[in-house]
Amino acid sequence: MKKTRIGIVGVGPRGLTLIERLVANERARPSGPMEIVVFDPNAPGPGCHDPAQSDIHLVNTVAGQLTLFADASVVDAGPVMAGPSFHQWLAQQDALGAGALPAGERPSADGYYPRGLFGRYLQWVFRYVCALAPPSLEIVVRRSAVLRADRDDDAWVLQTAEAKIRVDYLFLTTGHTKPAPRREQAPSPCATLVVDDPYPVRASLAAIRPGMTVAVEGMGLTSFDVVAELTVGRGGRFVADAAAPAGLRYLRSGHEPRLAVFSRSGLPLGARAVNQKGVSSQYRARFLQLHRVREMRAARRLDFAADVMPLLLADMEHAWYDAWFRQHADAEAAAMFAGFDAPRRAAWIRGAVPDAERFSWQRLAAPVPHPALDGRDAFGGWLRAHLADDVAEARHGNLGSPVKAACDVLRDLRDNLRAAIEFGGLTEGSHRWVLAEFMPVMNRLAVGPPASRIAEMLALMDAGVLEADFGPGARCRAPDGGGFMRLCAAAWPDHGVKLHALVKARISMHGPQDDASPLLRGLLADGYVRPYRNGEFHPGGIEVDRQHRWVGRGGQAAHNAWALGIPTEGVKWCTFVVPRPGVNSTAIVDAGRAVTAMLAMIRGDAPASEPSGTRDAPAAQRLLTEAEASRFASLHGAL
Repeated sequence: MKKTRIGIVGVGPRGLTLIERLVANERARPSGPMEIVVFDPNAPGPGCHDPAQSDIHLVNTVAGQLTLFADASVVDAGPVMAGPSFHQWLAQQDALGAGALPAGERPSADGYYPRGLFGRYLQWVFRYVCALAPPSLEIVVRRSAVLRADRDDDAWVLQTAEAKIRVDYLFLTTGHTKPAPRREQAPSPCATLVVDDPYPVRASLAAIRPGMTVAVEGMGLTSFDVVAELTVGRGGRFVADAAAPAGLRYLRSGHEPRLAVFSRSGLPLGARAVNQKGVSSQYRARFLQLHRVREMRAARRLDFAADVMPLLLADMEHAWYDAWFRQHADAEAAAMFAGFDAPRRAAWIRGAVPDAERFSWQRLAAPVPHPALDGRDAFGGWLRAHLADDVAEARHGNLGSPVKAACDVLRDLRDNLRAAIEFGGLTEGSHRWVLAEFMPVMNRLAVGPPASRIAEMLALMDAGVLEADFGPGARCRAPDGGGFMRLCAAAWPDHGVKLHALVKARISMHGPQDDASPLLRGLLADGYVRPYRNGEFHPGGIEVDRQHRWVGRGGQAAHNAWALGIPTEGVKWCTFVVPRPGVNSTAIVDAGRAVTAMLAMIRGDAPASEPSGTRDAPAAQRLLTEAEASRFASLHGAL
């Protein structure tokens, strides 16, 4: 019987979900001889979560809410194959004495752990899933980048530097990629060292020496990696100090540069709150309900600000006041409030909640008050107080703090927002507004770092290592006649610093036509894929249909080629999210549906009682159990 060969290009978390879904399906119902060829120049599994990176860099999601496995909550994605979440894996490794955590530290479902450790979990998942594969399914690893993909009759020929490999079905799951190098320009007279890409962090920042003044452009998650590398990574230490604003004090090593961080808003991402929702509990929409979104989309393309925002803000407001009444009254009062109609809720708020403690989207989205922009000292003082308040709110938890409860709604209702945005759900102008205006605010409010990072930022300010008092709109300016750049505040132009280095701490969200990958550029040039466009707007990524099949230049979907994850960020939304247990995770659903469509083609019309591949097959061999596969993956190296 002919062996089916499947190619998966890129084996980070998205590629892993495909392999997991394939193995789960083939264990339940074999489709005949099958070979999965995975292509990645790096070890399969971790993707951008390099297991070798320093443990000072943290995942910004608690361990209990990270998994690569389907569960009973996942709908229409195929059979469930048991596997541990990140937290469960940490507990297993601890029980085995494998040393995943420092001696004496017990894993917590609500802990934020090193990104390198999460990368080791992803490596383990790959070994585990490979061990569970039935004998009819072979998984082959090619540690090479795919340079080209060409049609050969009804198949694809993938070219690496070493070989050409023919596959019957093809999946593109390349994750975060690099932009193509800029065209060579005449050498700049600027004396400031510019780091365009800070990853890998240690190597990229190696040229920065102690005492240099270094600007960090961006105050998102990447900036926290940069700051950690140039402080704790250079030998500094944080110690507990009850007298400090957020309970931490920084002890210099003497090897740090002087850091100046800035961004368009002038604010870092907000601290993630202590998790009080467990593994799978989420805020359940009362207003932005999926059926309402689908009804609106069935009638027209949506204007996010007019159609979606009022419902989203109503849910955020509800979560805010539920937490406020729990904090200031009791659970019974909160339950009564939740049961009231809108007029009675409004009356209760007017009678019970002080103005300064009421929900305000405007205060969340633009928290800097006008007096804080009177000068550098005013802004710096306000910012320190704002960050200290943010840490305090985070410590109250994502149910106990009104602020954090409301902001967590943005994260909990991502699937409802996806239903409004994806596959051309918004008008062109509204789509532009969402990416340019709404997304930066959402990211700042809902997907920030652990609260410890904000406490550390305050400690670095107190130690004189870090400045962040440049206000909104600060910019780096290069002198016309050469010399060093200056970082200049927009609101008070006399405040600026000379820069020895500038680190651009932002993840590139370049379009596919600007990608460094010769594979993707070739697919575009040959018309096998095309950039996604909403009218004249290109939000990023390649176009896929609702089955995640590539859409080519002429608008036709390829029947045997799919893309998932970041390559589709544009037609899809928030594709960077790692699956979470118990919430019908979109990443697993997408992978399951693509795999199910492919297996239907492989199996043809074979009835379920006699699946394709079982006729004239040898006697069935015993499959490894999950426990046996777990022991194998924990005790053995890469396959």
